[in-house]
Amino acid sequence: MDDSEGDPVDPGAYDDDLEEEGALILVRQVPLGVVFARIVVVSGMGITGALAIFFLIGLIWWPALVSGGLTIVFLFLMFFIERGAEASSRKK
Repeated sequence: MDDSEGDPVDPGAYDDDLEEEGALILVRQVPLGVVFARIVVVSGMGITGALAIFFLIGLIWWPALVSGGLTIVFLFLMFFIERGAEASSRKK
């Protein structure tokens, strides 16, 4: 008989081993609004950053500056959203 045909393993059997080694297992629910905001901010930052590079390559300066500025705005929004999500998770 092969060893792989033994008793099924309990999915929670290894949790104790991880806790003994110092690993911390956390399951945290993220609110739907935060998930949506993250998606919008990352998409906006990617699109405006790509447009800024596109305009810079084409030597179209003013739209490149506007797109670069919007990229920085989306970057700050990302920090703001993450800080707010972290603060709301600490309250719970």
